[in-house]
Amino acid sequence: MNFKTILIFLVGIAVGGIFVFFLFGDPGDRGEKSPAPKAEKPEWLASPPAKPRGETGKAIEKERALIVGVIGPETGAEAKYGLAVLNGVVMAAERFNAAGGLRGEKIKIIHHDNSGGSGQALDIASALIEKNVVAVFSAPTGWSTFAPTHLANGSQTVFISVGTRRNIGRSGDYIFRFSLPDEIAIDEMLGYAAKELGYRNFALVTSSSYDYSLSIASAFKQAVPRHGGTILVETDTYDTFSGKTDIGKAVAVLKAGAEGLQAIIFTGDAQEAANLAQAANDEGLTLPLIGSEDLFSVQFLKQGSQAARGALLYATFAPDRATPLVSDFVTDHVAKHSAVPDRFTALAYDAFGLLSRALEAAGSLQGQAVRDALVNLKEAEGVTGASRWAADGTPIKHPHLYRVGGGSMGERFVLVQEMARK
Repeated sequence: MNFKTILIFLVGIAVGGIFVFFLFGDPGDRGEKSPAPKAEKPEWLASPPAKPRGETGKAIEKERALIVGVIGPETGAEAKYGLAVLNGVVMAAERFNAAGGLRGEKIKIIHHDNSGGSGQALDIASALIEKNVVAVFSAPTGWSTFAPTHLANGSQTVFISVGTRRNIGRSGDYIFRFSLPDEIAIDEMLGYAAKELGYRNFALVTSSSYDYSLSIASAFKQAVPRHGGTILVETDTYDTFSGKTDIGKAVAVLKAGAEGLQAIIFTGDAQEAANLAQAANDEGLTLPLIGSEDLFSVQFLKQGSQAARGALLYATFAPDRATPLVSDFVTDHVAKHSAVPDRFTALAYDAFGLLSRALEAAGSLQGQAVRDALVNLKEAEGVTGASRWAADGTPIKHPHLYRVGGGSMGERFVLVQEMARK
């Protein structure tokens, strides 16, 4: 090979390398100046040492420490979700430790603020795995939930995402989701609507600018016929032509097909639901709304006012449920944080309770033993109701059904059980 041929070969490699970088490299680096040197990581983010391996080359899992990690934003715009989960875990751990812990040993909680995106979530997860934690809880924010799953699963570390609506059960054997499944909640709510309220004919109103609305609309469409119902009218609050929300246009479609309608299923958020109820009421359509947990908010009551009366919805957590377990939990939270706990705090509290049961049943702190104990747990009562996990890490839970009632103090949410007895 002569010098000219060698030179052409080397230039080709260089050009090819540049092409590959621009085609497959980090999109964030395209057209940008060279990044500044990366700051040294704090000690708790040091890279984990290589795991010891047996004769077959398979990693040997040692007994884990009685430590639970928590990942979630504690500052910034989404801090309320991270702090809610952290509060629930801490409250449950304090209760567990006060009762004697695990065979006399107390569980330790380690938490880090993940308000900086996927890279930070991965660093935190790596640090927690290095400390050989027995489990990791994550807040229902995108990076906290999805970024660390492969690290947790690969290290056989139980990972529990609290409150997420997205199904992450197929991310691996060690990945668990703990929330109220909309499919179960919708099915039970429509069963109540058919049996107790006699609803059979529905309108379905979606809000296609809201991804979650379209997701649960599918669940409603599947559940309605199972309970002998029919969807007579379908419309959307989002006008694709103008690119804006148009409640009036949706109400006009409802009014045109109002004959025989008994209720309006709405899959959007609380503010749109209140606006829809008011607009329909103004047009003489006094039909009750049926909606998701998004409607379980003070905003819906205040903005919907009298037009919201009769609305039927479901909730993960019923803070007014008259049981000693719920009363003690709410009282304790109010004393510590001067506020009624939300569903994320309640879910975290119950998820920790299930984990503690699994630790007691496992007989070992190894990841495989804890994971197997979790999926083999029998249904247990918690502050959010009875819960357990299916074999694929998805939760089996049931909703609390509410209707909006009125009174001298204005509109309020009333548990369906109370309404049914009256």
